[in-house]
Amino acid sequence: MDNSVMKSFFVSKAWSMKEGFLLGGGLVIVGLLLQWLLGPVTWDAFAWPVNGIVLAAFLLLIAVLFLQSKRVYALTFLGSYQAAVPALCYAVLLTVIMGFGLYEMLSFWPLVLIYVYVSIILGLVVLRQLRTWAASRFSLRAFRASLLLHLGLFVAMTSATLGSADVQRLKMLTVVDNPEWRALTAEQQVVEMPFTISLKKFIMETYPDGKPKRFASEIVIAPHASHPSPLTSKIEATVDVNKPIKVGGWMIYQFDYDAQRGTESQVSLLELVSDPWLPLVYAGIYMLLAGAVLMMLRSIPWKKVYQRAQQHPKRALSLLLLTIVSFVCIHHFMPILHSNTLVPALQSPWFVPHIVAYMFAYTLMATAAISAIYLLIKKSSSTLDNLVYGGLAFMTVGMLFGALWAKEAWGHYWAWDPKETWAAITWFAYLVYVHYRKIPTHKPKLALWALLISFVLLQMCWWGINYLPSAQKTSVHTYNKSE
Repeated sequence: MDNSVMKSFFVSKAWSMKEGFLLGGGLVIVGLLLQWLLGPVTWDAFAWPVNGIVLAAFLLLIAVLFLQSKRVYALTFLGSYQAAVPALCYAVLLTVIMGFGLYEMLSFWPLVLIYVYVSIILGLVVLRQLRTWAASRFSLRAFRASLLLHLGLFVAMTSATLGSADVQRLKMLTVVDNPEWRALTAEQQVVEMPFTISLKKFIMETYPDGKPKRFASEIVIAPHASHPSPLTSKIEATVDVNKPIKVGGWMIYQFDYDAQRGTESQVSLLELVSDPWLPLVYAGIYMLLAGAVLMMLRSIPWKKVYQRAQQHPKRALSLLLLTIVSFVCIHHFMPILHSNTLVPALQSPWFVPHIVAYMFAYTLMATAAISAIYLLIKKSSSTLDNLVYGGLAFMTVGMLFGALWAKEAWGHYWAWDPKETWAAITWFAYLVYVHYRKIPTHKPKLALWALLISFVLLQMCWWGINYLPSAQKTSVHTYNKSE
């Protein structure tokens, strides 16, 4: 290939999804070579200040790529739907492999490179959307919900990934009336804390069948005599499941207890977590939440939906009845909603909004899937975008409520637990459909098939993971198989 042909290919030639899949496949091959030559990604090497330098360099790279995108078509392509769809497909495929229990995938170079590639696409799209919004003099009418969604996902992904090396997660075993200041890392290394914790009393309440209803620790936190401490005086507090307390830069969680002694336990296991990048992650999460709400309010043409319902009342009534039946079925297959013996982790203000958001999401996606089968049989070119937008908005809200809840219950907002992994897979799969539908040359039949595949993945997320051996061993979401 001579220079003129190469220049034409990279600078001026219009690329399609085919080039997008080739680019993603190339990254996977490069990742496999890096895995063979260097071994797994060592995330601990990205501790501060390395992660700060990497973040600055990454943002600079995206800015340079954006500024050069007018001159080089290949860079313009990176911010297109034709690039996004293949990238999301590779993300789904590689994450599915992880979803079947191969959690070493988190340090697998091909997966890491694909997620970096997705982040670059996100960054370029955010800058392009900001430029478009600025051209309208930042008019509220010109503001798009997708800007918040793209920016929120970019901020959450980059800060959570690069900040993971700075997260400290320690366990401290406390005994009644014995001050303790030593905690253990996952590698059983001793870390001396700048404060002491004394267990004043362990509290446990049970249901009539003996299952735990509540367990908590009344503790006294005091400055450490020989270490600089964030405390100036003693603090008395009660640490409950779902109700951690904050001391300086540390969050203290109720983790476990002496199960053999139960209500007579004289010890309590606490978890201490420090996450300096958490404010950035939360900023991304709240932007995603706001974007999801705006997507539901502004991306769905409610006026046109109402007009079509008036024009085709029988079709509208059929769709409404299908949605109601789907909701009732999903409610029936979630008996945990009717349980009178919820485990302590489920006794949270986040429980109802998290579950209800997912119920609406599953209902709308079930309606869309059944409609897709009907349209495939009838060979119709009708679209289901409004159903999917609504379902995806509820799914996003439910997933993010779950992340915020997990942070309160277990000290992490996303740990790639099997349920969380399949939730991410499902979310990305529906994003494939949404972005593919935006391509002018898309094929309606292929879009419907993408919708059905996404719904199959949703079933795996909902109940299928309960039958995975890896989930039985590691998931915090399998305390009830009917969840």
